[in-house]
Amino acid sequence: MRMHEKGIETFLAVAMSRTLGKAAELLNVTQSTISYNLSELESEMGMILVDRQKGMKSIRLTPAGEGFLPLALKWQEVSREIGNARSPGSAYSLTIGGSESVNCRLLPEIYNILLEHEPPVYLRILTDPSDQMYQAVESRALDVAITLHEENTRYVQIEPFYKEGFIAARIPYDGEVQGEFIKPDDLKQEDEFYIEWSGGYRLWHDHIWDPMKSFKVKLDSVNLVTSLMKHPGQWCMIPESAAGQFQKESPNAVFQKVYDSPPDIVYYKLTHRYPKSSSIPGLTIFDEVLKQRITELGKEREK
Repeated sequence: MRMHEKGIETFLAVAMSRTLGKAAELLNVTQSTISYNLSELESEMGMILVDRQKGMKSIRLTPAGEGFLPLALKWQEVSREIGNARSPGSAYSLTIGGSESVNCRLLPEIYNILLEHEPPVYLRILTDPSDQMYQAVESRALDVAITLHEENTRYVQIEPFYKEGFIAARIPYDGEVQGEFIKPDDLKQEDEFYIEWSGGYRLWHDHIWDPMKSFKVKLDSVNLVTSLMKHPGQWCMIPESAAGQFQKESPNAVFQKVYDSPPDIVYYKLTHRYPKSSSIPGLTIFDEVLKQRITELGKEREK
């Protein structure tokens, strides 16, 4: 019997996302295509794999589906290993995901080391919102991802590996004398470029500034701030590791610690609990390089 390949891919997407709609988004197909591929697979196997009754907010696997899931994951792994065998030299490969700030600020040095590594590691780098990265790791579309928030998922292993403090990046007034620290009262809310780094950060911010006041500028990445922040008094809270690149892009900016500082930003590494065997060598190299980079960052903070 020739296994229905699209059906297995669809089944895995549904099993991980638990809704037909999210599975359709993950595979970039219509919801009707998801239903059709599932039906074809179930017909070929002679069993119902997914309980998708009307009115259910999320679907669940039948007992047969739960039993088939490990086999489907193994099929996916073997299928990708066959693809790797057809492309010599690509065994050491990684698909890595990160938010825009993470990919552009924390990980470039790691990517550079991986590109120079022997044996070579072939990289595919994706920039996605954190919630999409959890889904991508769970479906094994990503081998590893770095995110700034933690959530519970069935097949994703979450490891906090680094944390750092914040500093205020700001454009000074003419003739201003800057100290190492600045008081929150000296940072005007109307001059802020706001980035909501985490729930804890938002609570800290609401404690100091008026939570009912609308933000003049709200962004989801520090990369755009250097293009917009031009006038004296304008400011943004950024991770300490972003200061170097920020200074290159905005030479007029100064950096100061804030009294009553926000909670540290925490970085989480996401991997599948059962990674593909073909990705394990690349993941091992990635972990070594990541550990090396975090050690370097720690030494830089101590200076």
